[in-house]
Amino acid sequence: MQRTTIACLTAGLVATALAAAPPVSNGAVVRIQSSAIEGGWHQGRLHLDAQKCWMVKLDKPTRDQYTMLALIAVTQIEVTSNGTWQPVGLRSVLQAQPNVCSEYVND
Repeated sequence: MQRTTIACLTAGLVATALAAAPPVSNGAVVRIQSSAIEGGWHQGRLHLDAQKCWMVKLDKPTRDQYTMLALIAVTQIEVTSNGTWQPVGLRSVLQAQPNVCSEYVND
């Protein structure tokens, strides 16, 4: 009984957190992590290109001089909301993009 109660509470909290996750929007201030660049959080802005693919324009170039990353290269993303960082459900955003977006590379 106790395990069932804990599982139900956990599932409810996860569903609430996902429902409360802020939506992504063009120009939104974000911070990302990616295995394609050096470790740590990198701040930038979301950009929806002409093909409806999400990109992250970084505020500062990475060590290897990347200035923009395709969202498919991102492993974690958070958007600022009321002065705090809120995680974004990356999988749902990626799935909503056109198929051509999965072919993007970083710049």
